[in-house]
Amino acid sequence: MTKPEIAKTIVDICRHDAAFCKDLKGGDPKIFLSRISDGMSDKDFLFSVERYLATFKVWGHLYFYQKQLRSYLGFHVRRYQNSLFVTHAEQSLPFSKGDEIIAVDGAPIECVAERFPEFFDGDPPDRQGERWETVIANANTVTIRAQKTFEYTVRTDVGRGQGEPSCTFRSLSSECYYVRFTNFFDEQDVQAVTEHTSEEILRTKNLIIDLRNNCGGSDTVFLPLLKFLLAEDDPMCRKPVFCGEEEILYTERNADGRIKLYKEYLESSTSDEVRRYIVEQIEKQRRNKGKGFLPAKPDDFLFPTSGTRYPEKVVVLTDYYCASSAESFVEIASCLQKVTVIGRPTMGVNDYANLTYFDFGEYVLHYPTSRSKAIDAGMGTRGRGLQPDISVPWTPHHLREDVDLMTALHWLKI
Repeated sequence: MTKPEIAKTIVDICRHDAAFCKDLKGGDPKIFLSRISDGMSDKDFLFSVERYLATFKVWGHLYFYQKQLRSYLGFHVRRYQNSLFVTHAEQSLPFSKGDEIIAVDGAPIECVAERFPEFFDGDPPDRQGERWETVIANANTVTIRAQKTFEYTVRTDVGRGQGEPSCTFRSLSSECYYVRFTNFFDEQDVQAVTEHTSEEILRTKNLIIDLRNNCGGSDTVFLPLLKFLLAEDDPMCRKPVFCGEEEILYTERNADGRIKLYKEYLESSTSDEVRRYIVEQIEKQRRNKGKGFLPAKPDDFLFPTSGTRYPEKVVVLTDYYCASSAESFVEIASCLQKVTVIGRPTMGVNDYANLTYFDFGEYVLHYPTSRSKAIDAGMGTRGRGLQPDISVPWTPHHLREDVDLMTALHWLKI
């Protein structure tokens, strides 16, 4: 497909297949399409598409990329006042965590934000980090303030260092155990960790589950963790885990894409219960293909029969980069007696969820196929996220000390 053909298909998907089509109109497609030509560079094409998709403000669950050229800046940023603070940087770069970006292509940060309102209008600055990375990837230079101030020529081909493992765990003291999950992609990973740590957690007074920077995955993956969250007398015992109402958009495109994804999940799943669920979902997509929006029956997973004495208290750490299935976990956990959520609001992506993809050959578009009925009641989370019980605003001090974890330990009186 040519670039104009891809752009037209993206507009069509956003109008007819994406689950937000009945709520969100986005930017003017004529303006978007007028910017697209087959002779434009891949870089300019990607940025033009990203600007159009940004007008829908469906952060995290609507994105486009080029298969063979997945760009990587080598660093992440977070805005605080009129600087972008580097929160992570690969060792090969001439700057490091804690340094500041004070200009992009010579323009101050506040001026750049005004130039690209589709990315930045309407959200607090500390919820915009990944959008700044999109803008920087399209720029030529950034001005860095470290021990000295200098200009850095932007690269998008930086090599990735060793990433953080999906699961880590350790005992913080005789009274507190800590588990961190950076995603919920691998069912076997989570099962292995819960089996390995289960005995120690069940004899420890307090548990901290860290979901900061957890990009999500599949809701079925975190089910083994729920046994740690129930008090002995919790009224949620044997109640449905998922009870939020939603509707699914069953278009031809959506059903084809979802069936492909379910088949991929089926190949990696080991749980009989989860495999049975996936097979049912494949059949449901086939049966309803082309029928448009239909109400969805809540998944019939149940909480364990009974809770446990230990841990007595569970803290869940959250942040803006807690998204998708990690947000589902937070929403479920926050209803339970033992659990206190500490940190910052989550990304708020689950109004529109259950992603599928359209493969253009060289490019891929991911978009949501389900719509939460909470939107109709004014209870959606887009733009605000799930709120913590104890709020810890982000500041650059978080780059020097784990303020959230210290707050959790203080609250637990450890």
